[in-house]
Amino acid sequence: MTAASTHRNNTGFTLIELLITLSLASIALFVGVPSLQQNLNSNRLTTQANSLISSLYSTRSEAIKRNTRVTMRKSGAGWEDGWIIFTDGNNNSLFDISQGESLLAQSPAIAGGNSLRGNRFVRDYISYTGDGGSRSKSGAFQAGTLMLCDRTGKNNPKNARAIIIGSSGRPRTSIQARDLKRCV
Repeated sequence: MTAASTHRNNTGFTLIELLITLSLASIALFVGVPSLQQNLNSNRLTTQANSLISSLYSTRSEAIKRNTRVTMRKSGAGWEDGWIIFTDGNNNSLFDISQGESLLAQSPAIAGGNSLRGNRFVRDYISYTGDGGSRSKSGAFQAGTLMLCDRTGKNNPKNARAIIIGSSGRPRTSIQARDLKRCV
């Protein structure tokens, strides 16, 4: 046998090469995972805001279609516990089945530990009349802001959404810093 024929080609990794590869993978995970988590949280907030906007448009549409007051009211202590949509024939913003009011839709609690709070004008309910305008129990126009905040409570576009109901009753979503004021 010659010396050339006894030499084998090694195709594995050396310990140094393996350690360098693992170090680079660890750094990539360390940098990438928080960004991925932040993306997931932001997407969850967007989905939840869109669900709320959809429910508001549905409430408004039903009021116009039925030419009667239709109300969207929180189901529990906060809007994050979900909400119901119902006809509100007696204009008291409470669902009174004994008064012949109909439950039109129900939304479950929002996920992820996020909070959803309304300012004093939309703290408990949002009500639309047959002309599509939002009105309080007293008949005054109803405008306000619902703040959807992730569990960190930071007031920035990655962690919050403002759902603003204008004086005409039309809802919109905002991620502008000036609108993101009340996450706690």
